[in-house]
Amino acid sequence: MIYASGLLGLVLALVLVLHEGARGILQILAHSGWALLWLLPFHFLPLGLDVLSWKWLLRGEDRAGFWYLLWVAAVRESVNGLLPVARVGGEVVGARLLARHGVPGYLGGASIMVEITLTLVSQFLFTLLGLVILVYAISDHAMELAVFLALAFMAPVLLGFLWVQHRWGFFQILQRLMKMLLGGKDLLLRLGNPALLDAEIRTLYGQRWALLSPVFWQCMGLLAGALEVWFTFWILGHPIPLWAAVLMESLGQALRSAAFLVPGGIGIQEGGFVLFGAAAGISPDLALAFSLARRFRELVLGGPVLLSWQALEGHYLHRKWRQAQTPKGEAS
Repeated sequence: MIYASGLLGLVLALVLVLHEGARGILQILAHSGWALLWLLPFHFLPLGLDVLSWKWLLRGEDRAGFWYLLWVAAVRESVNGLLPVARVGGEVVGARLLARHGVPGYLGGASIMVEITLTLVSQFLFTLLGLVILVYAISDHAMELAVFLALAFMAPVLLGFLWVQHRWGFFQILQRLMKMLLGGKDLLLRLGNPALLDAEIRTLYGQRWALLSPVFWQCMGLLAGALEVWFTFWILGHPIPLWAAVLMESLGQALRSAAFLVPGGIGIQEGGFVLFGAAAGISPDLALAFSLARRFRELVLGGPVLLSWQALEGHYLHRKWRQAQTPKGEAS
């Protein structure tokens, strides 16, 4: 399913690029040249703000320092963006890396689950801001209706997801389902005791109004992402108003999250930017050039990050192998 959706998305992206003129799109990118490399350090601004939200949820865990979490967040993003997995693949890797670093599995897993939920809440608010821009700056009634219906659908789903976590325990329900599907195998125990995970999630939700702090940092991260969109168009030599950048980022993030089964949102991202860009007066070839510039940043930044992750995994496996080869008498 994931591979098929990724292949269809790739075909869609290629069709869009060829239809709008690959030469013109490449000329826009060539005009920027090496300046596109500035997108790499700039991206750490929204990523770092997200990490501040995540660090708050880890409740002062000393072994989860900011710089380590920043690297783990980059690994999570790269796994979701570059590997053929659904958008939860990076979160599983993130929980694993926290556990390897000494963070209790139930604490790391619960922090990631609550972070995902708060991300959805923040994206809902951010998409609502995009709807406001559509109403007051563009007046595209068809798109306004589509975004409104999407938000109307998302609201009860999000509330239901929160209710299940708080009332029934998401991981315990998931444990039962996985046991039924896998013939009694309990893969969740590798992450931690599902009861402890759910108890930690309830503890975090028990903070109530204090959770506004991580939501604030996530919203700041989304706004920084919009600033990154504005900066990218500026590098491409076609600056756009800041409200247009907010529109592109808010609706683009919402669309990519909805298409979480498509690896990297390939094809979906390109089509969305063409659609939303047209509403903001951005030509299709420029919107596709922007999308390819973002793909360039994801690849050039994400490639080394994934290699560093694999190097760490290789070191861990080598250490386990050496421990297994060492006689018990020598180990003592």
